[in-house]
Amino acid sequence: MRKARHLDISTRLEATKRFGLVEDYRIEWHHQSFRPPHVTVKGRTSIPSQVTKNYVSELLAPFVASSRISIT
Repeated sequence: MRKARHLDISTRLEATKRFGLVEDYRIEWHHQSFRPPHVTVKGRTSIPSQVTKNYVSELLAPFVASSRISIT
């Protein structure tokens, strides 16, 4: 299940990266835990971080809670 969820998350973030909204991202899974991953996204400096956070949170809503997403 983790592998399928990881692919779903990374596919969506890769598309966002291709369109230029984010520079890079990291998906961190905790071993020994069934909690959802923590996703860290490096946003573009030309786009306000709150806009990036809102977009990524909406994009990943089926997989990751907004509180588990960080924008740097």
